[in-house]
Amino acid sequence: MTVWDDILSNPSNLRNIIHSHASSDAAPLKQAAVLIRKAGRVVFAGVGSGMNACIPAVYYLMGHGFPAEYVDATEAAYGLFPGLKDCAIVLNTRSGETAEVIRLGEHARAVGIPVITVTNEPGSTAGRLADVCLPNHSRWDELVVISAYIGMVSAELVLAGMVIDQPDAMLLDLQDAVSAMDGALKQAIDLRQELLAVLRRASPIYLLGRGPSLASAHGGALVIQETSRRSCLAMATGLFRQGPIEAVNQEFRAFVFEGRDETSALSHRLCQELLDNQAGLVWVGRSILDGALNFPLPDLPAHVLPLLEILPCQVLGYDLALDSGVQPGDVRHIQRVITSEAGIQGS
Repeated sequence: MTVWDDILSNPSNLRNIIHSHASSDAAPLKQAAVLIRKAGRVVFAGVGSGMNACIPAVYYLMGHGFPAEYVDATEAAYGLFPGLKDCAIVLNTRSGETAEVIRLGEHARAVGIPVITVTNEPGSTAGRLADVCLPNHSRWDELVVISAYIGMVSAELVLAGMVIDQPDAMLLDLQDAVSAMDGALKQAIDLRQELLAVLRRASPIYLLGRGPSLASAHGGALVIQETSRRSCLAMATGLFRQGPIEAVNQEFRAFVFEGRDETSALSHRLCQELLDNQAGLVWVGRSILDGALNFPLPDLPAHVLPLLEILPCQVLGYDLALDSGVQPGDVRHIQRVITSEAGIQGS
């Protein structure tokens, strides 16, 4: 199994994930939702991909009036922890053995904070710490988080749908993403040479998004960095306008995720002006941006768009690695599970 196999498996993996959620016993999911509603506030915590994958669920819940936030578990386990009282905590972790996630879960259990764990490994340490453990039903990856990211985004959205008592509507939205994923992956592969041509020499590559698509900016940057060792900067598109835009020149290159709703028009206008300043852009969204490399997406709800938006980033990361003489999936400083909070854990 290779990183490319992981990328190609995305459509079948998502189909299996949604089928598993739809056909599984809903009792644990309902129990988790009860704990969250009783607390009145939910904090999603993870590390890297585990944190990024929570962003669409947080935006979905906040958009429906339910207080939610996402935090970096490496910080939540320390200085932020005193502020996490009177909430429910959702630990999002592929392996269930990440050191900081376990530390946060142990702190939460010690003071009576409800803990829900979403993981590939229900029998893991983080799974056993939880009041309720929810499997994300994803296949495992070679090392870089490809398949499991899709699984984590989906599982957190399924949980969010249950919290606001709209589980069937959420599953329908996810089914629409399943229907679109084969075409989106084919498009990413068909455009791989154009993607490489636009972004090959960028240093850094900027990734900009708003709303749930902020997950694609951060998730895309991480997968490109892990796969190809290339420098990336991810941020909210609106924040980019407030100062970092001074970095724009003829060498500036960026992925920009259009997203949905009123902010998509703001992003479109910004990117038109970036193009006027000779920037090079990959525009990922429903509309067409003249002068950019367009990656068209279907008309889907904002919270499920990240399942498709991540695909060109995964393909680009793979091709940037090959272009730089790096074998995709070969790593120097990380391993599949980071079980220590100190130093560098080499592969």
